[in-house]
Amino acid sequence: MGRASAFGRADAPWNVNIHYDAKLDASVPDDAVSVLDVGCGDGFLAARLSRRIARVVAVDVDQPVLERAKQRFPDAPVHWQHGDVLDVAGELGHFDAVVSNAALHHFPDTCVALRRLRDLVQPGGTLAIVTFARAGWRDLPWALLTVVLRGIAIRLRGKWEHSAPTVWPPRDTVHQLRRYVRAELPGADVSRLLLGRVFIRWRAPAI
Repeated sequence: MGRASAFGRADAPWNVNIHYDAKLDASVPDDAVSVLDVGCGDGFLAARLSRRIARVVAVDVDQPVLERAKQRFPDAPVHWQHGDVLDVAGELGHFDAVVSNAALHHFPDTCVALRRLRDLVQPGGTLAIVTFARAGWRDLPWALLTVVLRGIAIRLRGKWEHSAPTVWPPRDTVHQLRRYVRAELPGADVSRLLLGRVFIRWRAPAI
């Protein structure tokens, strides 16, 4: 077995996205029975969630990457669905939790995307997102720190190259993202993460 480190098992694929799968997993309540993974990419988060959640649906707009996810995790009890969540949301139903890792910045309109993800959450359920945002001048100390820490992490673990399409640079600054979240997800927590991501967590009002 590989040597363990602060960033996870040394014998497991690692990159920053996979690193933050654990944070998203921990954001899903223990009593959740259904979870939607939006922009599931290579499938690591969906497969992880399926170990403890009865119903896991993973949706991605890119058919080839979705097929690779299915092949990578053939035994995971995940319903893999091809499509743009903006188009297929009506087919999906509602979920105790909706999660998304490194996909929000792919959507052409952040507010529309947040609204659609919000509407997929059951009353009392959870929405948890890890995403990218550009650093404004107030964020420069954080941005510089993330460069250093990310470099250390990659040096320790290596970097597994994902197969999903990329969008760069992110359209929204941290300030803009916070403003959009306040508008669409009242009461949500927004925090900057040490490896250069932003974390959004929102609890839907209970009926």
